[in-house]
Amino acid sequence: MPDTPFFFRTTFLSGRLAIVGLLALPLLLTGCVSTKSTYTRDHVARRLQTRAGYELGPGRSANAPAPALPNLQDGLSEEETVSLALTRNPAFQADLSTLALAQADLQDAGLLANPVLTGVTAYGTSPVFLALNFASDLLWQRPGRVGAAQLETQRVAESLVSRGLLVSRDAQVAYTDITLAEERLRIAREAIVMRAEVARIVRARYRVGEASELETVAPSADSLRAVDDFYRARRDAQVARLRLFATLGLDSVTADSVRFAGPAATTPAVPPLRTLLDSAYAARPDLWAARIGIEGIGKRLKWERSRVFSFVLSLNARLNDPNPVSLAPGAAIGLPIFNRNQGRISRVKAELEQASWQYLALRQTVNLDVREAYAQYEQATQSVALWERSYLPSLSDALRRSTNAFINGDFPYVQVAETTRQLLDARQRAADARADQRRALARLRYAVGGRF
Repeated sequence: MPDTPFFFRTTFLSGRLAIVGLLALPLLLTGCVSTKSTYTRDHVARRLQTRAGYELGPGRSANAPAPALPNLQDGLSEEETVSLALTRNPAFQADLSTLALAQADLQDAGLLANPVLTGVTAYGTSPVFLALNFASDLLWQRPGRVGAAQLETQRVAESLVSRGLLVSRDAQVAYTDITLAEERLRIAREAIVMRAEVARIVRARYRVGEASELETVAPSADSLRAVDDFYRARRDAQVARLRLFATLGLDSVTADSVRFAGPAATTPAVPPLRTLLDSAYAARPDLWAARIGIEGIGKRLKWERSRVFSFVLSLNARLNDPNPVSLAPGAAIGLPIFNRNQGRISRVKAELEQASWQYLALRQTVNLDVREAYAQYEQATQSVALWERSYLPSLSDALRRSTNAFINGDFPYVQVAETTRQLLDARQRAADARADQRRALARLRYAVGGRF
């Protein structure tokens, strides 16, 4: 009969080693699966910088002070407007928070279930019974769960890059709307001066008896209508400013006190359509996100299939006489007779099929976006050339000659009024064409996934 204290110590040490081995087994089998992800906010910032050349800015909480404003005294440029949209727009900052949610899901996917310790105290002649159970089915499920969560984090990051490009595009379009409103306001102001001058000439001719009183009515009405058009243009410019400033989080800044530097005089060279389509298919972030999403669903499908079997390891300890401690391993295996996780597997298969069709639909959308933006840019470029090189110079010369003839009494007012209307309309159309060109350029950049 062995010495009881020595036998107890030996059995107790063996039990501790068995417990340590049981707890270390899942760590050894799953330690090679990392829950660290490189797809962080810095990754999104680098991708935006590479694709579009814009800075995302440091992360901040909702109650943190807003980033400092640029110098607004020298005029707000288009580049500064896009930068403010990326750093101060509340909706985009809320979208960036989804990356933290994906990181939290990744961390949760890597967690193992806690061991469960159960015990039954001695009752009568029954010994004390302890059991340490560990759900070991996670040992082979964890790599699949973590892999799917890693891909989801990557998908979210690429989606945020696409969202950042969309915010940049909307900021450029809003900036173009403001510059167009400012141009319309300038044209309306010039129209007041031009029509007021014609009305003054008619009144002067009436005073010297060269025109009737009836002839002064139409010029005066045109002059008043020009003033009304100016008021409407000023209101549109104020509304456009307020909308942009609300998007940029500049509610505390007086909109009328900020002037805009105006768009660049030159437009960049646009590659051929085939080159733009190839670039869009290869680099557009939402296409990348869709492809990564399909791969992630494939990982989830493998994980769901691995959940068919459930397996629980246990270490049982029995405290009774004559042996103080008796240790024995155990296991509980779930038999997949009725529930083989058919529902979840079928659901993920359906999601995979759906994601595949959505990817094909997105490719068609990308194709349409590029072709449509390219067609709009070509048409706007042709319109700009038509109005600025042909119609505006000829109409300006015609108005100058008709006004001189009208002053000399050789030309009726109707012809001067019609020439003035045509010139103002041509200036308005030229401004609209330039704005359409800049809008189409912004949409084309977004359609191809950034700069080209």
